[in-house]
Amino acid sequence: MRGIKKTVAFLVAAVLLAAVLQYPRGAAAEETGGVHPIDAEFQKKIDADSSTAGIINACLWAEKEWDKLLNENYKTLMKKLDKKSGEKLRKSQIEWIKFRDLEFEFIREFYRGFDGSMYRTVAAGFQTDFVRERALGLGFRLSDLADK
Repeated sequence: MRGIKKTVAFLVAAVLLAAVLQYPRGAAAEETGGVHPIDAEFQKKIDADSSTAGIINACLWAEKEWDKLLNENYKTLMKKLDKKSGEKLRKSQIEWIKFRDLEFEFIREFYRGFDGSMYRTVAAGFQTDFVRERALGLGFRLSDLADK
């Protein structure tokens, strides 16, 4: 039974990684054939080193890059919004940061209880994807403003 659980968990992790790499990418993705440049570099890093440590390092790198993009998108969006909308975004971002920190604590604690190093990669992947989603979400808002 334990082997089946590990196999299922591995398949879930593989599906999640595939979903991360196939999610809509936004305007910057057009330059790299529909894949966001951060995702493209992330995949190169995993292809170069698919060990547990390699995947975790790739996730840490990608999380930092997504966080940089998130901050750029946030600052740009704040400059373009009226005062009322800007205040709503500011409050939303503060609450998102609190939620992110709590979610990361939960993810780390949850997967700490599992046997096998692959769960460390699963946890790292979830954290990376969490930041990626917010960065892309803010980027989509910017795109929506440009279309307005």
